[in-house]
Amino acid sequence: MIRQTSLRDLGFKDGVAFRQLSGETTVYFPVLNSRPIRAGQLMLDVSHGATNNVERYLQVSVGDRIASSTGLPVEGGNLSLLIDIQPQDVSGGFVAVKFAYSGAFSDYICVDERASGDFLQVSPDSGLSLDLNSADISTPREFNSFRPSQVYIQLPESNSQAGLAGAIRGATLFGAETGAVSFVTTPEPVGSQVWETGAIALEVTTSGPASEMEVLNTGPQPELLVRGTDPQLGLWQLSTIWSGLTGAKTSVTQAIDTPSSDANTLSFASLGADLQAQQVISSSQFQIPFQSSDFPAGKTVGGVELVVAAALDPEGHGATASVYLNDVLLGNYPLDKGRPEYLKFAVPSGLVSRDNLLRISIQRQASGGECRFKPQGYPVQVLPGSKLTLIDTDDTGDNFFELRQAFTGGVQVVVGADIEQTYAELMPWLGGVAGSMIPDQAPIIPRNTLADIDASTPFMIVSNANPSDANPLITLDKGRIEIRDRDGNIMFDGEALSRLGIAQIVSRNGVHGLWLRPGEGEAPALSADMPLVLDRGNLALIGAEGVIVATSTSGNSLLEVVYPDQTNWVQILNQYRPWIVGGLWIILTLLVLIVFQKLYRSRRSPPSSEA
Repeated sequence: MIRQTSLRDLGFKDGVAFRQLSGETTVYFPVLNSRPIRAGQLMLDVSHGATNNVERYLQVSVGDRIASSTGLPVEGGNLSLLIDIQPQDVSGGFVAVKFAYSGAFSDYICVDERASGDFLQVSPDSGLSLDLNSADISTPREFNSFRPSQVYIQLPESNSQAGLAGAIRGATLFGAETGAVSFVTTPEPVGSQVWETGAIALEVTTSGPASEMEVLNTGPQPELLVRGTDPQLGLWQLSTIWSGLTGAKTSVTQAIDTPSSDANTLSFASLGADLQAQQVISSSQFQIPFQSSDFPAGKTVGGVELVVAAALDPEGHGATASVYLNDVLLGNYPLDKGRPEYLKFAVPSGLVSRDNLLRISIQRQASGGECRFKPQGYPVQVLPGSKLTLIDTDDTGDNFFELRQAFTGGVQVVVGADIEQTYAELMPWLGGVAGSMIPDQAPIIPRNTLADIDASTPFMIVSNANPSDANPLITLDKGRIEIRDRDGNIMFDGEALSRLGIAQIVSRNGVHGLWLRPGEGEAPALSADMPLVLDRGNLALIGAEGVIVATSTSGNSLLEVVYPDQTNWVQILNQYRPWIVGGLWIILTLLVLIVFQKLYRSRRSPPSSEA
């Protein structure tokens, strides 16, 4: 059984790139242990080039050993590298692959290396290929570590609340918003020796443990069976700090205890950021991604506090740190003391959204080598004491990303009685929305009916009828609907609108939640290149290509919703606006003329004489 993991699967959508004759980076391929590995190869496709006659090298290290050192031809081109993987290369649950790119001009040429125009690109399709013994993948933890990124979840044939919760849990954990999860009711056939799709079967029981997991090796590829009265708990455990307890052949879970976090700060260490020291010659970056759901509901980022240390060069020069949040410059500081320095930056309101990137750019003036030595890099490190400071906010449900943050504490899920599809038929619509809106660690609470909804917890309701106690922008009980753009042109109406899914933020008993009306047309065909992401706005139209439009109904909306069968003062005003405006101008003109006429007559009248 062959298991392939590419750089693209690890999030390197464009691969790994280097330039200016220097650079190094380490990529970690997750491999829990070496027990199932019969053989393995690292397959690298490299393209490279330069505009000047420079000597260049690519060195690849696997674990603690140098596995390859290759000189790159002056004329550039493409090359392929095959590196065998050894059992000792697996360490700490990973195979660490380090790329080191270096080069220099000829000794007879004195020129800035930035003029070389050189580059090296490792293709995103490069990766690790392992030949695995299926029988040796025998525990839930091993299955979750070795499984492909693409999975399918086999649902029970009959609808059940526990089965629905398990399907939604799988959608959130395995990336349904990127098309990485499919939902079926019968096993899918195995087409080749390549393990391309992980199989997870859910089985709901009426008694026994809440969740029991085991790996089945009855076929050519392993399958994870999760059964119990609440099977979602087992899947949930695989993504928590308690995943190490699933290393036995059978794993039983009764409850999940989520650790509490500081409500006022969010450390970089808790975000899993790469804070290793970097050798900086001229410029380098530290990137810390985070999501709004990483901090509690009612909180947002108010500031950034950094502890940064930068070594000085022999001439006593330091570096400069420039800090950006979502590509907005927060400020910069010189690092000229040669010891850890405390830096503090304020974050403007409205800058944080669903997916955020804090970028710390380090720059220093490269010291010339006098044509004899290559410029030397000196270390810079962002220390673990760095953190985001959190402040209170009143924005708790006006945008999709804020509602997602509120879901962190728990979300109630209800499928309305007017939905005729089975859960397996419904999940292609619900899965992508749930994956986008529900955080991985959020408790999922299924409810039978709308009446069962607790007023203290936000909700997600799937129904055709409006479930809120108010009128959202789009409701389905007022007859025919037309959705127009800002210019009044009809975008969707009638059958075209019925084919689309509609996601809206609504309120019920004072609590915000999400209402999803599935479409009658083709469900979204999602992928990593075309994910379903609900971020800003409180209304979204969803089609086969994902989110067609998302807008806010409280501000300058991109859409206008018209109900032609309903007549109200607003529609009358819009229809007869030119006549009404013209009539008002005529009345105003007449009033002005009357006033001036009275003034004119009062001045013409002679004063009265007394007898």
